[in-house]
Amino acid sequence: MSKFAPFFRNMPLQRKLLALVVPLLIVTVGITGLYSYSIASREVVDKIRQAQLNMAVKTKDQLDHFAQNSVSFTNYLFLNASVQEMVLNGDSPYRRDLVFKSLLPLMVTGETIQSLILYAVKNESSASNPFVITQTGIASAISYDRFKETPYYERVRSSPGNQLWDMLRPEDNVLPGDYHHKLVFIKQYKNYRYQPSGLLVVGMDADKLSRNLFHEAKDATQFIMNDEGTVLAATNVAWIGLSVNELPIYPLEGATESATPAETLDKLKQREDLIVSDAVSTITGWHSVVIQDRSKLVAELKNIGSATISITIAVCFIAIFLSWIIANIITNPMKKLMHSMKALQIGDFSQRVDIEGNDEFGRLGYLYNSMVGRIKALIDDVYASSLKQREAELKALQSQINPHFLYNTLNMINWSALQKGDKEISEMVVSLSQVFRLSLNSGNEFVELEQEVELVRHYLFLQKKRYPARLYFEIEMEPSLKHFRMPKLLLQPLVENAIIYSIEQAEGTGNIFIRASREEGWIVLEVTDNGPGMPNELVQRLNASGAPLSAKLQSDGSKSGMAIANIRERLALFYKEAVFEIESREGIGTRIQVRIKEGDSGHDA
Repeated sequence: MSKFAPFFRNMPLQRKLLALVVPLLIVTVGITGLYSYSIASREVVDKIRQAQLNMAVKTKDQLDHFAQNSVSFTNYLFLNASVQEMVLNGDSPYRRDLVFKSLLPLMVTGETIQSLILYAVKNESSASNPFVITQTGIASAISYDRFKETPYYERVRSSPGNQLWDMLRPEDNVLPGDYHHKLVFIKQYKNYRYQPSGLLVVGMDADKLSRNLFHEAKDATQFIMNDEGTVLAATNVAWIGLSVNELPIYPLEGATESATPAETLDKLKQREDLIVSDAVSTITGWHSVVIQDRSKLVAELKNIGSATISITIAVCFIAIFLSWIIANIITNPMKKLMHSMKALQIGDFSQRVDIEGNDEFGRLGYLYNSMVGRIKALIDDVYASSLKQREAELKALQSQINPHFLYNTLNMINWSALQKGDKEISEMVVSLSQVFRLSLNSGNEFVELEQEVELVRHYLFLQKKRYPARLYFEIEMEPSLKHFRMPKLLLQPLVENAIIYSIEQAEGTGNIFIRASREEGWIVLEVTDNGPGMPNELVQRLNASGAPLSAKLQSDGSKSGMAIANIRERLALFYKEAVFEIESREGIGTRIQVRIKEGDSGHDA
């Protein structure tokens, strides 16, 4: 590398740009393309996986809906008086006819229930002929004794709650002449005394349920299976009744017939070429499974890969060509700037560069020429500013002398009033002195809320002397806010406005209420009066934010408007989160709130 360093440093700028920019662009575009392809592929698969999971959940929810209909139907049979009559008092043609007439409308109009078998059993040794009804009418079923010989009887007796979700196969011949697989809900029937009185078998045709559940399936393969791995419903109705291990879809390498359904499902989920989702029914415990071929779903991403390669090659050629042109454009103006800067560095402020055109380089040359001209002016300005600063310091010293003189004068008037026994004048002089002292605050911009309230209290004391029978005021301040720091003279101008509009310009008694409190993370300073109020148009103007309002109010000569604009501008200057709001109704009064976000200490540091 040390051998190539001198060679690279001595290369022309044009070749340096080619040597640096082109490889960088190739690597950047290549990495960006690969990263984009990876993200796009992952996003597509994730979205498909989520959509597929939603499909499985939706199928599961539909299955739960059908299952809940079956449960509700068995509950209805428990409450049906005709059914209870037939079970308790024995079977007869008349009672069968009543049950048939009450149940047939439900069977015909229902979406899912296609068959019902009711075994009325007084005891294990005595059972009447089964009552069987389908959507086409009365049918036949095997006797209760023969049903006891089937495996379903033992399963329902050993199941929790004596109820079972299962599938009847045509070869079981439970319903002679019916060659459909049926998903059944088998439940023990009880009489009004909650004593076992029979057995209910509510059936749904598996192929019809498959069409209802999977009518939206297009590219996906869906099926419902139980914990034993038996397919109960599927997009391909020929799979109904098969074991999941026997399905021809996406055969597993090394799969064995002895594998459990859970193991088969786990192996399907582990395959890279498949996207498998399943959801479990909370009512039946059955699995809703959705399977899609990943390669078919992401085939469109191959176009992104081809486009990435093509773009990378095209960008490389364009980069070489543009780098060569850019080098020529940059070199000449940069040389002019370099020569001029060297002269400027040694103190020649008469330097100017002549770069034609109004592009970036032309603007750069213009700005450079302006900068050189202003540097000289700034040197003179700095000298003049230092003189003005000294003059301001002298004025500040002089302003500190005048308040001292005024304090002494007011103090002398106070003692003179006390000597003459005029306590009222003494109190007024003391309040005026405090107002003046707190207003100046030794030149500090920020005061504690306690000091601001004290200033307002002295100011209102003086105004009370002017209007002894017309002015009444009340001040409330939460003790925890005493030391809250704020810009000075926020409350006093608002109180002064309240006196002007509620006392001076109105007849009758004026009530002024000043409050400082905390409300939901805000410090709230509020001034309320019972004056004549303001028109809605003026309130909207005063509540409007921005510098134009201040300028307009000042141009109108409104002292109140200027005071409000001044307060709002100071709040915006010192706080990030502060709200100034006016509420007023004509004939009722005015309330002004200053809200400062708690924890915003302002810019007084």
